Amino acid sequence: MGIKRKKGFGIATKSLKSKLSREGFSFLETKNFFNEVVEFYFMVINTSESGLFSPEQRLKEKSGKPKTPNMHYEALTIWDGCPYPFPFSDCPSAFRRAAIKKAIGAYCSWHSNYQKWVNRPKRHKHHKPPVQPRRFNFSPQFYSGMFKDLIGNEITLKILVNGSWKWVKFSFEGRELDAEWIFGSPSVVIQTGNAYILFPVEKYVPATGGVCGQISKDVVRVLGVDIDLDNHGAILSVLEIEDNQVRECARRFIKAPNGLNLRKRDLGKIAVKMNKTAIIHKGYCFKKWEKIRNREKDMGYQVAREIINYAKGYGCAIISFEHLKNLRPKKGKYSKRSNQKRSYWLKDKIYQNVKVGAYHDYSILTTRVNPRNTSRLDPWGSEVSRKNYIPRTVTEQNIEYNPGATWVKSPSGYTAHSGVNAARNIGLKAVLRYKQDAVFVSETA
Repeated sequence: MGIKRKKGFGIATKSLKSKLSREGFSFLETKNFFNEVVEFYFMVINTSESGLFSPEQRLKEKSGKPKTPNMHYEALTIWDGCPYPFPFSDCPSAFRRAAIKKAIGAYCSWHSNYQKWVNRPKRHKHHKPPVQPRRFNFSPQFYSGMFKDLIGNEITLKILVNGSWKWVKFSFEGRELDAEWIFGSPSVVIQTGNAYILFPVEKYVPATGGVCGQISKDVVRVLGVDIDLDNHGAILSVLEIEDNQVRECARRFIKAPNGLNLRKRDLGKIAVKMNKTAIIHKGYCFKKWEKIRNREKDMGYQVAREIINYAKGYGCAIISFEHLKNLRPKKGKYSKRSNQKRSYWLKDKIYQNVKVGAYHDYSILTTRVNPRNTSRLDPWGSEVSRKNYIPRTVTEQNIEYNPGATWVKSPSGYTAHSGVNAARNIGLKAVLRYKQDAVFVSETA
């Protein structure tokens, strides 16, 4: 049961995954039984689906109100004279209710896909209808009554052991959370022969009033983020808004993770192997792809955490990113094109990690702005020349814009690192969206 909504607060949600450890016990028997119960209720729902989509067709409570779908299908199977007798006499009620919820979710998923197939356009008339699942592979969910004694890194679960239900104590490893996080009903996932326990955790987060509400304050700080991933992981600029005047308080360069160079190398090795064979089977170069995915996952969290901690350290209420949804890799060799493509994916992953982590941990909001001209203009809207050296003369300054170069300079004499200039513009665009009169007045030395 999740925490209830409270006025003036939002609810932050995330999951906590930890490895369970205790020799001599397996969850396979419990998992198989759970999926048998799910299959039974799926067939019941398929036979009597009116109770799922029509409240009028459900059984009534004592008050005369229709029961919820979960209660309706449970009532169809457990009381005397019911149309679909429940065949498992030794199943705990909490375990059965968890299975009913999974079965309802599985049926609703199939039904929505089937309705899309029924209403498909003419050009898709050749598509076959989606079939109902032939088998189920859900992880068992442990509702209240199926677990107890959750103290520290220990928990007692009610599982099947040789056909009978027994309470078994397990220990698990995982990072510690603040006391304000509330644990929900866990589930146990079996992966590569190991059992992992997943806890949904929730906590109350003070309402922020949205980005507009934060920027409308008298004094607020915004962190502009330019994600590079070529020379630097990200470039940050802290902007303080006071009396419609925007000043830069601080800036920082985050070093690019070492895995970027290794990714290009591994993609090159995969390309060489692809040229040596005409057949690319399932699981081709699995270990190399797994290394690449694991590095990217680690890089996404690493860069995101540095951004979040920096924003918290300088009291920023908003973090602003570019909205880079239309990036396309350039034509070239497989490794180069794939490396660019994965860099674009990683940029979006960093944004997603910052958005979730910043709000959950510190109630910092995240927004995205149009990337147009963030690198071609200075904070006052004048065009800049861009080179790998600082232009010293008017002739050098008027040379054509060089994408990817390090330095920018405007006719007014403004000189800055191209990444810092972009970060300032990204943060400034978030401010100008709600304060059109705001003006950038100074930068840090």
